[in-house]
Formats: sequence, structure tokens, C-alpha cells
Amino acid sequence: MPSRRRFEERSVIVTGAASGIGRETAVRFAREGALVTVADIDEAGARQTVDAITADGGTARAHRTDVSDPDSVEAMVDGAAEAYGGPHVLHNNAYWAPLGRAIADTSQADWDRTIATTLTSVFLGCKFAVPRMLAGGGGAIVNTASTAGLAASPSFGAYMAAKGGVISLTRSVAFDYGRQGIRCNAVAPGLTRTPATDPVFRDRDRLGFLTGKLLVGRAGEPADIAEAVLYLAGDESGFMTGQTLVVDGGRLIA
Repeated sequence: MPSRRRFEERSVIVTGAASGIGRETAVRFAREGALVTVADIDEAGARQTVDAITADGGTARAHRTDVSDPDSVEAMVDGAAEAYGGPHVLHNNAYWAPLGRAIADTSQADWDRTIATTLTSVFLGCKFAVPRMLAGGGGAIVNTASTAGLAASPSFGAYMAAKGGVISLTRSVAFDYGRQGIRCNAVAPGLTRTPATDPVFRDRDRLGFLTGKLLVGRAGEPADIAEAVLYLAGDESGFMTGQTLVVDGGRLIA
């Protein structure tokens, strides 16, 4: 008999899923049988992700979500639960950050937007998903952190602070809810080629700094990170919680 797909009939939410890592992760969850809520403030991009999933024989729905807004995130979780049950898996992936600005050059508005979209969004996703996961007997949360939360990079203070917060929040959620059946881990990508990171690839100085530390000889692709997310969300990592899985081509040890 054919083997059961890893996420068969599980309700999965992926934020920031209109492109890049989020889109690739949503597509791969669907290929493994998940019922995917594709959440993004870019509704047109989210629908394109849904189209890619359904064309591949999967099941998905788009939900326009401002991950920095509590009402919007609550509606996202409620909508996923009404459509597909659960949720059984939440992948907090959305982020925003200004590039090339040291702290003294970072405006209050850019700081606030970075924290709201990159860190507060993870808090809100967990806040509204955890009660439903508890009611359903448990679940898995995977937060997208970054090597920027673990090591310094030039003129990136707001983003580093936000991603460091994601790593600490991941541990807190894992500690508070692990005995109740909820696992919470983070994935920390290194330099990964996506539409959102295009400015990094066009910044020759920053690109040189980062690529000089990539021991595998290339930048990451969304598929590299998506595979790690599915591992952390799946039963194969059932003895793992509160951890940050670094997927960075060797950047941190170089």
C-alpha cells in the first residue's frame, strides 16, 4: 500500500506565503497532504501560491493577513480552523526589515515596523493558534528566525533585534506548552535567494561579506529552508522543541 503523506489532512498556516520561502514551504506542505492556509498581506501573491498548489493537485486557500494586526491574525487562525480544522501546524514566516541602516540611522518608524512585522507577528500567531492547538490535543509551531539573530551583520540592527527576539520567544513557547502537546522550534536561514532578499544580492559590499562565509559555495534557495521547516513541523522531529535549526551553508562557523 502507498505510504501516508506526512501531513495528510492536517491544517497548516503559512504566513508570508505569497513568495520566496513562504511560497515554497506552502507548496511542499500541500504536496505532503496538508490543507494549507496561504496568508500574506499581498493577496494577489497569495492567490498565485494557491494556484500553484491546486495545479499540483493540492488543497489551499488564500487569506489576506496583516501579521502585525491582532484582529487580522485572529481572523487568519479562525478562518483556517473553520475551513480545515486545527490548525495543526503554524509556520510564522513573515518579516520586514530596512537594509543598510545602523541604529543611529534607523528611524523610529522603521524600527517599529520591523518589530511589528518580524517579531510581534510571531507573538500574535502563537497567541491565537495555541488555544486552538491545545483544544485539539497539540500541534507544531515553526518560526522563521535568521542567522542575523545569532551573529552580527553590518548595519542591520533592527532586524537582528527582531530575529533574536524570535529565537527567545520560540524557547518561551516551547517551555510553556511542551507538556501540553505543542512543540515550537525555529529555523534560521542564512543568505537565501528570494524576491525579498533581492536588495541584499544587489548590495555588492554586503553580498561580498556574506558570500565570503558560505562554505558550501552558494547561497541558499527557498527549497533548502522549506525542507527544514517540514522536518521541524513533522513527526520526525517529535523529540525536538525549543531549538533553532541553522540552515546557512556554513556561515556561522566560518
